[in-house]
Amino acid sequence: MTVHAIEIILTRTIEAAELRAAQQESALLMAASGDGKRLVVLVTAKNERRAVRKIWRRLEEALPIDVLCSLFPNSDGKYLMSIPMSEEVQRRIQTLAAAEQQTSEEYLGQAIAQALARDRSTRRAQLECSLNELLRTYSPEEVTGAAARRIENY
Repeated sequence: MTVHAIEIILTRTIEAAELRAAQQESALLMAASGDGKRLVVLVTAKNERRAVRKIWRRLEEALPIDVLCSLFPNSDGKYLMSIPMSEEVQRRIQTLAAAEQQTSEEYLGQAIAQALARDRSTRRAQLECSLNELLRTYSPEEVTGAAARRIENY
């Protein structure tokens, strides 16, 4: 059996007592982030998918889980995510995936990749806009000098 590190993103902040109760009930090793909305769980299982299923079985009723996500990428550089969905949402995704001749997993992976690309594109456009505003106000030397000082102090 291999030990897998899985991140749990919660729907709300939990207190230390709630975390202790979940640990005792589930017999899983957990550590909470400072904000109490994220946990890392160490789980022994044959593979990551089984580790995720084990966490759902043991913690679904004990904690307000929003998403489970592998802490490290697999050999393909991808992360495993587990998101609870209603049966209606699952049926819609299966229908859309079938129309594209894909599995539900492939369809969701492609949709997430497209959303991330759109987000990166939007972010890049915002950065370019901000840089253009800086260059209209300050010389390139002033901008690069300020950036260099900021990096030194970082």
